[in-house]
Amino acid sequence: MSRTDRTIGIVLGLVIGLVALILFVFGGSGQTIDAPSLDHSQPAGSTTVPTGQK
Repeated sequence: MSRTDRTIGIVLGLVIGLVALILFVFGGSGQTIDAPSLDHSQPAGSTTVPTGQK
């Protein structure tokens, strides 16, 4: 196996992995409660209100 073949294999594996991850995050998890979105600018997280001070 030449060095070029190994490099092509590594790069191709990384690209396929990233594509699969992106497809899962933006396509497969669309029905979850905290689904990611690119078109909404609402900050993630929740706000807590203190109950009292001592």
